[in-house]
Amino acid sequence: KRRKAHFAQLDAQREEARRTKERLVAEAEALSGSTDWGPTAARYRELMADWKAAGRAQREHEDDLWNRFRGAQDVFFAARSSVFAERDAEQTENLKLKEELAEEAEKLLPIGDLKSARAAFRTINERWEAIGHVPRDARPKVEGRMHTVERALQEAEEAEWRRTNPEARARAVGLTGQLQAAVDKLGAQIEQARAQGNSARADKLERELEGRQALLDQALKGLQEFGG
Repeated sequence: KRRKAHFAQLDAQREEARRTKERLVAEAEALSGSTDWGPTAARYRELMADWKAAGRAQREHEDDLWNRFRGAQDVFFAARSSVFAERDAEQTENLKLKEELAEEAEKLLPIGDLKSARAAFRTINERWEAIGHVPRDARPKVEGRMHTVERALQEAEEAEWRRTNPEARARAVGLTGQLQAAVDKLGAQIEQARAQGNSARADKLERELEGRQALLDQALKGLQEFGG
């Protein structure tokens, strides 16, 4: 009697496992045509965990259920692999095209004629934008090459703006003039102090002159950016 009860319980458990696995198979087969690759792959992993937790169905059902369950997954993962392989090939080709454009952009350096360099870079960048994604691990390097050229153009534009900005030029000329006058005045004061035999004052003025001369040199260098 106990043995009979034990087998009855086993049969009930296997029947429950069969019903559970039928539901899992139905969902697996429904998902097999999905192109929502990430979430579907994650769901298949969950279904596999549920399958293992369900226990074994009756022997005459177990193999058939497993073959259907596994077959549905195989259809999905084969399709995903095919798409990913095609995508990888496309992205590798895109990388080659972008590397060629980066090399073309780098030939604009150093920036000479700003107007023509800007126009050439704009054309290169439009072609760049028309190309699709590249492999993720290669993206920082190839994009970094383009950013280097872009930064050089921006710096050249800023220098051009400073050079042609009348207000900034006027300020630079005014500052340079003030510093030159201060340097000339200090020079005269030093000569006067030496002539009077006041070497202590002359030495002090010399040190002050060194500081002003350094500022004047810096201002003159800045003025050169304005063509002055």
